[in-house]
Amino acid sequence: MHAKKEKLSLFIFIDAFGWEVKQRHPEFLRGLVQDSKPLETILGYSSACDPSIISGLTPGEHGLWSSFYYDPEGCPYKWVRHLRFLPDTLFRRGRVRHRMGKWIKKACGFTGYFQIYGVPFEHLPLFNYAEQKRIWEPGGLPKGKTIFDRMTENSIPYHVHDSDVGDEIRCERLMSDIQNQRIDFAYCSLGRLDALMHAVGNDDPNIGRLMQWYDGKIRTLLDAAEENYNEVAWYVFTDHGMHNVTEGYNLAADIEALGLEWNKDYVAFYDSTMARFWFLDEKPCAPIAEALANHPKGRILSDSKLKEHGVYFEDGQYGDLVFLMDSGIQIVPSFMGAKQVKGMHGYRPEDPDSFASISSNRPIPKSVTKIQHIHQLMLNELGIQ
Repeated sequence: MHAKKEKLSLFIFIDAFGWEVKQRHPEFLRGLVQDSKPLETILGYSSACDPSIISGLTPGEHGLWSSFYYDPEGCPYKWVRHLRFLPDTLFRRGRVRHRMGKWIKKACGFTGYFQIYGVPFEHLPLFNYAEQKRIWEPGGLPKGKTIFDRMTENSIPYHVHDSDVGDEIRCERLMSDIQNQRIDFAYCSLGRLDALMHAVGNDDPNIGRLMQWYDGKIRTLLDAAEENYNEVAWYVFTDHGMHNVTEGYNLAADIEALGLEWNKDYVAFYDSTMARFWFLDEKPCAPIAEALANHPKGRILSDSKLKEHGVYFEDGQYGDLVFLMDSGIQIVPSFMGAKQVKGMHGYRPEDPDSFASISSNRPIPKSVTKIQHIHQLMLNELGIQ
């Protein structure tokens, strides 16, 4: 029998396994969980939440919020404008857009997660991309340090998932590192649940079957950890929940009806649940603000509300005005996609379906109430001050 290594700190991330979803699947890791609780998420998407979890910082502090922001001068792939003469129908095809995204990523030397989604091709050169570096490595954030920076500074051997492979392979690679005692810490993100709920909503029977699969995989990982380490601290957590989409709404049509000129008066980016506006002339600010002030499908987020959620940017990097749709209403079409889906996140953090979750084999401190507090848990388990 081989000697055990001293301690493993295991952080397993299940994308979109929010508190409400967790409550509907109480059998998940039954008998192993000592403590669990809901956590407040970050306003926005995984592009905002993930950097906050691994750094303990808000988007306003680490610099990453939404994927795209208006920056025609700094856009590193503005050369794609030379392709605008090709047929528009070509760039509407999902397979073409996927390959185009991979081409742009390689040409620009991006190491982070990069997709062009449904951004109209003629508008793409107007927008820079925020996550150009892989955030799961040291130096991955524009500002601040992540847990990976801290472990590198302290020479702590760790495992982190490879975003280019599926959940099955991610679990297999983590298992190998555990069995060979190569690591003292692991951060493994699993993404199948998020993809499934976007397709079917948050209460489809297939979710239960996937949770059973996750249950088996995680129990096997924990058994291997116990066999190879004297102490195992584990946490299963997420970044946000998932809402059922009840309606699609063409918000862009409302703005276009105002008769303003695109890229002269204003520019907008239509995320799935938010619209962000940059005003290139003072005059267009008023008609857009007036049109959205009492809109029946959502609300303008004041500066104070943006500050409250940690997503206020004084320089307006991510928009001079931010409009958030009411929960369950998806912007269709948006720059993220042309079709309505069954499940979506990115609504008000205070909504029940927005809350994230965390479970562990040890007590979770009362001070841990938001997803960015998970970073302090990691530091505590590693003994880093």
